[in-house]
Amino acid sequence: RQCMHELALPPTLLVPGNHDALSRQNPAGKAALWADWLKTGTSFPSLLVKDHIALIGVNSAVPTRPFFASGKVGAAQAERLRAVLLKAGQDGLCRVVLIHHPPVADLVSRRKGLDDMDLLQSVLRDAGAELVLHGHSHRATLACIPHTEIPVVGTTSASHSAGSPDTAAGWNAIAVHPQAGHWAITVLRRELGTDGIMRDGPTHTFTPHRLSASIRL
Repeated sequence: RQCMHELALPPTLLVPGNHDALSRQNPAGKAALWADWLKTGTSFPSLLVKDHIALIGVNSAVPTRPFFASGKVGAAQAERLRAVLLKAGQDGLCRVVLIHHPPVADLVSRRKGLDDMDLLQSVLRDAGAELVLHGHSHRATLACIPHTEIPVVGTTSASHSAGSPDTAAGWNAIAVHPQAGHWAITVLRRELGTDGIMRDGPTHTFTPHRLSASIRL
């Protein structure tokens, strides 16, 4: 933790992954190592507001049987998430949801999937969000929550070697700007080439409508 503090990180929000919940032994001790960046308070979802953006962290990490890496949000967390999304929307914030497991089908196998995906999708459809970010699949993907225009963006592992563009090590640079009546969200993919050099990959732009005119500039 001391080394991370010395990096002078900007406001940062982390969400647990399946490797953070491999067993039920000492989960509090492991969470304490990341407490400053989990920002959970007493429970998930977590929330970090910076300027006009609300980062909302959902915990999908649960202990599983051997050879499984599935996730679950749970009914209680889902209802808290609904309330957080509605309040952030009323406050005129751009709501970016972070979750480890993909919240859409066919990006990972069933044994690695989100067990209560339908529940989470229902909350997102009802309460709204502007962007969902996930990991776990180790692939650069673009999807959307069914029956909505909510974009769902996945990224590869930062530790993958160079390879095909959708699996090579990389990260996404995301910019959010308020516009008249909508948000301008740009997602720029940065990916590792076979020569070991990071380069710009595809860029995606989204313009979701704002729910509230009370945006803070």
